[in-house]
Amino acid sequence: MALVKKRKCPECGGEMDAKLINLHYRREGVDLEVEVIGIPANVCVKCFYRIIPGKVAKYIDSLVDPIFESEKNRKEKILPSPHVGIQFPFLGRNAYA
Repeated sequence: MALVKKRKCPECGGEMDAKLINLHYRREGVDLEVEVIGIPANVCVKCFYRIIPGKVAKYIDSLVDPIFESEKNRKEKILPSPHVGIQFPFLGRNAYA
């Protein structure tokens, strides 16, 4: 399951390391917030530039997009918009690198 490949940073040329990062999603016109925790990515050790592998990004979009669509299409506001958290289990660093 090697998701993150060793590479140089496209911004500063520094070394990139396999890390787990968190992303906070908001969309215009929707009060909903989605926090995604434990995303494998390449992170530059110098400038902290991040690269998320394409397959990982597409998978996260497939989880997050329907949540926002559902909130956007809600006809009656019974409760305030929630803060949704998605957390991937930690598999150990070698599982991603």
